[in-house]
Amino acid sequence: MPSRPMINRAKRGAFDELYTPAEAIIHLLPYLPGGLIWEPAPGTGQLVQFLQRSGREVVWGKQDYFQWQPEKWDMIITNPPFSKKAAWLKRANELGRPWAILLPVMSLGARNCQRELVGCSVLFLPRRIDFTGKRAPWFAVAWFIRGIDIGWPLQFVTDGA
Repeated sequence: MPSRPMINRAKRGAFDELYTPAEAIIHLLPYLPGGLIWEPAPGTGQLVQFLQRSGREVVWGKQDYFQWQPEKWDMIITNPPFSKKAAWLKRANELGRPWAILLPVMSLGARNCQRELVGCSVLFLPRRIDFTGKRAPWFAVAWFIRGIDIGWPLQFVTDGA
């Protein structure tokens, strides 16, 4: 019997502590309507701070996203733990309000995400985001969006190049 090939798999949750730099959110800002933003995965607060500096009102906290929600909020804008992306999408859909969730582009091919992405729009960024500061981003991310009009189901941001 032939041996099975070894597959190099990333440790589950290895990409859950990747914090959102401003370059990831700046392309989404022109599409965001007014309203109170809930950021349920604030990490070190970089995304929250950038949204606030951009004049947006943000509610956030380190409560359990699956058990809690703020008393008042209009939309979710977040970069969740990638190992829990399907569960985050499902919860966002259940809450029934607009959302934009930053996820790896390969989420489009993840069977457990596809059901939750039906009817979504995708805002593809002009380049890969350097989450680690090592200047070697090796996977692409995009904003997966429901309930926020970005003009087309698939929107590609170009940087003029």
